[in-house]
Parts: sequence; C-alpha cells; structure tokens
Amino acid sequence: MPKSNTPQKAGKGRPALSKAQKETMRGEIASHAERLFQDEGYSAISMRRLAGEVGCSPMTLYKYYENKIEILRQLWAQIFKTLFDQIERTQPRDASPAQALAHMAKTYVAYWLDHPEHYRLVFMSEGVSQQEVGTFVDNTQISNHFIAFFEAMQQATQLDPQDQKLKHKTDLLICTLNGIAHSQVTISAYPWTEAEKLVDMSVTNLVAI
Repeated sequence: MPKSNTPQKAGKGRPALSKAQKETMRGEIASHAERLFQDEGYSAISMRRLAGEVGCSPMTLYKYYENKIEILRQLWAQIFKTLFDQIERTQPRDASPAQALAHMAKTYVAYWLDHPEHYRLVFMSEGVSQQEVGTFVDNTQISNHFIAFFEAMQQATQLDPQDQKLKHKTDLLICTLNGIAHSQVTISAYPWTEAEKLVDMSVTNLVAI
C-alpha cells in the first residue's frame, strides 16, 4: 500500500506543570542549593553544578530561577519567615510592652544560636554584592519583619513614631542583637556571657536612655 503524503500530526508535548508542581520543584531546587551553599560556600557553586545535583539540565533550572542569587534570596526569605513566625507564635499574650520587646530580642538571637548554619548563610555568604543584599532588604516583606522591632520599641518607650530617637534606638538594638549572635556563632570558644543576659541588659538600657 502506498504511503500517504498527508503529514502526520505532531504529538502533544508534556502537559504544563501546575502552580503547585512548579512550587514543589522550586522548593526541591532550593533544598539542594541550601545544602551545597552550606557545605561548600555560595561562591563555589555554579548553576550547572546545582542542576547536576538536582538531576536536571541547566536550561531546566533557569525555568524556575533566573540566577543563583534568586535562589539564595528565597532561602533568606524562608529563614526570616521562620524566625519571625517563631517570635510571633511564642510571644506571651499578657506581656508588658517592655517584656514583649525583650521577648522579641531574645528569640531573635536564640534562633541564630540554635541555627548557626542559617546565620552563616544569611550574613556570611561570600560572593554576594551589596547591591544584591540591598535588593533583598528593600523587599517589602523583609522590611515589615524588622518594622516589628520599631513598633515594639515604640510601645516600650512611648516615643513619638516621628522622633528620630526612636529610630536610633531600634537600629542600635538590631545592630546589638546581630553583634551578640555573630560573636557567639563565630567565636564560640570564647567564654561569652550568656546571650540571654546580654540581650536583657541591652534592651533594658536602650529603653531607659
């Protein structure tokens, strides 16, 4: 029988992934990336290397993330969400404003001490530019997390929200908390005063001055 000259219809390709499937794949990629970044350093891992770990082609990887910094930013966002969710979830309902601020501060530092690998990933990843960090910090969701410190400080001090002294106190508190965490994570062999005690002293003094 002679072959028909009628062109065959092209077979259908793979069905498009659902939003849930895409998010699952993004999460899987981020999970592999987190392990590699922690074990070998952010700057040492290429998208090609990550694709090999995930088990897909680099081209496929770029369908889910534009570049490596986008993956790192997602990991940062997840870490901060977990941290601030924990602060909110464990906040005593009957706490005074000063106690609420102290609780926030203690929980913030305790989280980094309990998860030093997350501290290093957020604050000590090599090969990240200030511009890339700035883009992340400017994210509304991230800014809102730290606004919680400003609001708690305002409640504890009763300063006018427009008073520059309130911003100064809040900035100093955040810098102090990061300094406490950094010292105890990176110089753990030194016999530091207990972190909770350092935080208590810092909050008490900042509210009072």
